[in-house]
Amino acid sequence: MTVLKRLVNSTATYALANVINSAIPFLLLPVLTRVLAPAEYGVVTMFATVVSVLTAFTGLSIHGAVSVRHFDADTDHPRFVGTCLGLLAVSTSLVLLSVWLMAGPLSRWVEIPEGWLLVAVLASAAQAVVQVRLVVWQVRNEVWSYGLFQILQTALNLGLSLGLILLLGLGWEGRVLGICVAVFLFAGLALYGLQRRALVRWSIDREYIRAALNFGVPLIPHAVGAMMIAMSDRFIITHLLGIGVTGAYAVGVQMGMVVGLLADAFVKAFGPHLFSELKNQDPASGVRIVRQCAAVFLGFMVLALGYVASLPYLYPLIVGEQYGASLPIAQLIGFGNAFMGMYYVVAGFLFFFERTRLLAKLTLVVGVISIFLTYALVGSMGVSGAALAYVLVQLLFFLGAWYLAQRVFPLPWGSLFSKRGHLNAG
Repeated sequence: MTVLKRLVNSTATYALANVINSAIPFLLLPVLTRVLAPAEYGVVTMFATVVSVLTAFTGLSIHGAVSVRHFDADTDHPRFVGTCLGLLAVSTSLVLLSVWLMAGPLSRWVEIPEGWLLVAVLASAAQAVVQVRLVVWQVRNEVWSYGLFQILQTALNLGLSLGLILLLGLGWEGRVLGICVAVFLFAGLALYGLQRRALVRWSIDREYIRAALNFGVPLIPHAVGAMMIAMSDRFIITHLLGIGVTGAYAVGVQMGMVVGLLADAFVKAFGPHLFSELKNQDPASGVRIVRQCAAVFLGFMVLALGYVASLPYLYPLIVGEQYGASLPIAQLIGFGNAFMGMYYVVAGFLFFFERTRLLAKLTLVVGVISIFLTYALVGSMGVSGAALAYVLVQLLFFLGAWYLAQRVFPLPWGSLFSKRGHLNAG
């Protein structure tokens, strides 16, 4: 199978899994908005957000370390996975203790009951286990196993949530229980699968602990910066324009994320190929990698522009009339996600060479800029300013990561405009 055909097949599988996994908000929105009060829906949203944030602290990006180490021939991979999972148990215990000690203030801040905050910690750890299993499939190019596992987890999540809410009459607790039961069950299946296929050996290696910590700890600021970028716009819009505008904005963001889902699916397929190119370099590797990355960048732009152009025709079919004004938001978010896809590509160089500290600093800086930029543009332009800020922030992210990647691993980008470069890459 050619490289191009393998990439197309892998991308299609990842895209299907991503689309189904991310379809939950779309499938549940008509139900949840009819049976849950706005305050209850807010609790569900904040719980999911808290789980995502806590995963950075419990999981320590161990799935990323496992991914990178897969391409190191000197690493005992099952032992490295076992060490990472042992580290996960320790980090989860520390986070659980910290959240328990600060449960009162945290509960008031995020407006989630204290007991559910502790459940969120455990759910974040379970999600980290699932991520490890998924990334092992990813680096081994077992895309069908990856996709099926993710789709089944999503189906259970959706089915449980609907059953608990509609049949048992549970409110927001039904949705949260659906999330938690699904992730706990599939974390157990992930551990069983790793053990059954001898992909994990339960031993602790000090060198591997240091390697995992050196990879993951610097990414905590990265997660904090990402949280600023992901959450600040909602808070700012609510503060300046009101909660009703925030709801319409959220619909536009969801519709614009389609480009991001497709870009993420492609990067999941392209990542192992890029890592393989970096590991097995030859004299023409630099030019070849540049041409491949440039083709991906162009593809993301064509995808985004095509989606933006088609949205005016698709929007009335998907979104209710009362949300029609959010169309420009969806178009801007969709365009911005092309730059997000490009960022993922160039960030892959920093992950491969384990220079995640640079990425963490970049994310934190861009996160702070995002807050001020969003506040300024919303104040001057209204809700469209938040979407424009998103585009500018994603562009800044991409350019910053590209600059850092070039410092770590210089590539001959000028060869794109050189006839000799094209000949060398052929």
